[in-house]
Amino acid sequence: MGAQAGELLEPYVRLEDGEVSPLKSASAERHDAAMAGIERRVEWLNIQLNVLAITFFLVGSLLLWAWYYDRLPPEQQHEVYRTALLVSIPVVALFFTWFHIWLAIKMMFLPIKFFGIWQYGDTGIGVGWQGVIPRKAKKMGKIAFSCARPYLMGPTDWFARVDTSLLFAKIHPMLERVTRASMASVLRRHFPSMLAKDGRLPPSVENELVSIVMEKIEESFPEMWNKVTTKLCDPVIGLDNDGMIVSVFAEHKELLNHFFLSMGDKEFRFIERCGAALGFVCGLIQLVAFNYLDETGRMILLPGTGFFLGILTNWLAIQMCFKPCHPHPVRVCGWYLGSIQGLFLKRQRDVATLYAKLLVDHFFDFHKVIAYLQTIPVWTDLQDIYNQNIQNMMKQTMGKAVTWIAPVAVGSEKLRAVEAHGKQQSTRQFQPLRAGTFVVRGRPLTP
Repeated sequence: MGAQAGELLEPYVRLEDGEVSPLKSASAERHDAAMAGIERRVEWLNIQLNVLAITFFLVGSLLLWAWYYDRLPPEQQHEVYRTALLVSIPVVALFFTWFHIWLAIKMMFLPIKFFGIWQYGDTGIGVGWQGVIPRKAKKMGKIAFSCARPYLMGPTDWFARVDTSLLFAKIHPMLERVTRASMASVLRRHFPSMLAKDGRLPPSVENELVSIVMEKIEESFPEMWNKVTTKLCDPVIGLDNDGMIVSVFAEHKELLNHFFLSMGDKEFRFIERCGAALGFVCGLIQLVAFNYLDETGRMILLPGTGFFLGILTNWLAIQMCFKPCHPHPVRVCGWYLGSIQGLFLKRQRDVATLYAKLLVDHFFDFHKVIAYLQTIPVWTDLQDIYNQNIQNMMKQTMGKAVTWIAPVAVGSEKLRAVEAHGKQQSTRQFQPLRAGTFVVRGRPLTP
């Protein structure tokens, strides 16, 4: 049991006063985001340097060629020009194939929003262009998630594995701040005579009251969690994996692009490079054919083979990513040379690990689940459960003083106003935001 508890506590740090704090703080998340931004800038700088190097090489080669060609005798210039023209055929085929594949991949993802003169409605279709993935975000989001759907646990399985004591320990500091803020607001409005000159309760009294409230909340927390779980697992209004993930993809097209680009990064690079290599090989075939054709045949050969060259290289490179599905042994004269398998399938373990990490980082996270819950009908029911639990906790904390003595001392109307204000403040202070933090009296907190 101790080992199991140790495993469950592994993502957290045990503090001196017994609280459990997340290992990864908000500052660490900001640091990760900053590092990701630096990586993107370095990658962009690397691309710019590569483009600059290629441009410099091409310009230098042309200048060197012009200098060499200008110093040749007239009788040799024609022969050198013809040779250079033939040599350029496979080189042009290489760059043409690489460029059109690179451009096609970019056009799948960019631009995020429609760029052009006119589009029909909000379809992304018109005189202009929008990346295929962003334009079909909802459909592509369903495709991105459909692969994992059969293997993901549903809400019932998730919540059955939650250790309520660990969950309460994680949110304990936040709940304590909420309790202090709510209590201070109620006292300032309804019982100002109980406060000191600085507008606060004496620290010893405040700490004692907060301690009692937190004990009552901890006692009632498992029961409240059971009610929350029942609502979240409701098949009609409860938490829906498909809806949550697809809606996030549809709203954040950059995330959808990141998902596909991260998953297929090596395959996209392979398609570019393989296409360039195949283009060079096909260019050599064009060179041989071009050398033995007349003028009319040459005029037909280059554009005709260029068209089929683009289709063939794309198709072949894509096939090499996904076929054969299973390792296929290669033997020559009985000797085993190795096995071949589709590149994407060959690294399916790495892809599966990355896929799971992306889902956890961007979707199955406490803050992101809370943000999604605010957009569906079950959120109102969850607020009702929370408010009812707060009301019961207040009555249990004050005991008979609330039930019998308080109505006589302050009046029933006053008591109801105090209870209503307490519920309102506890709900208001404990306000989850879509940005992924909780706010207590204007200060962002990370549970």
